[in-house]
Amino acid sequence: MKAIDFACRLLRALADEPHSESMQRVLLGLAAGLETAADIAHQTGLTPGTCTACLRRLKQEGLVADICGDWCIYRLTQQGKKAVAGIFSFMPRPH
Repeated sequence: MKAIDFACRLLRALADEPHSESMQRVLLGLAAGLETAADIAHQTGLTPGTCTACLRRLKQEGLVADICGDWCIYRLTQQGKKAVAGIFSFMPRPH
């Protein structure tokens, strides 16, 4: 798959995804390995308040779990991993 094909298919998949653009950024940030609200906000260009609101909403939907101590660490749940995998379902399967 060429880069342009990947980009177009990803954009199409995101357009069909039910979450807002901000929530999609948070989901993809978590899938990329970002763990804190500050890191997600910084890397995605979201404001800290928007990022926190998205994390709270995704947690309510069961897509994200948190572990809070001195810092809150966020992770995708199994349901969240399935949601992200659905976004990338256009990718060819390895043989």
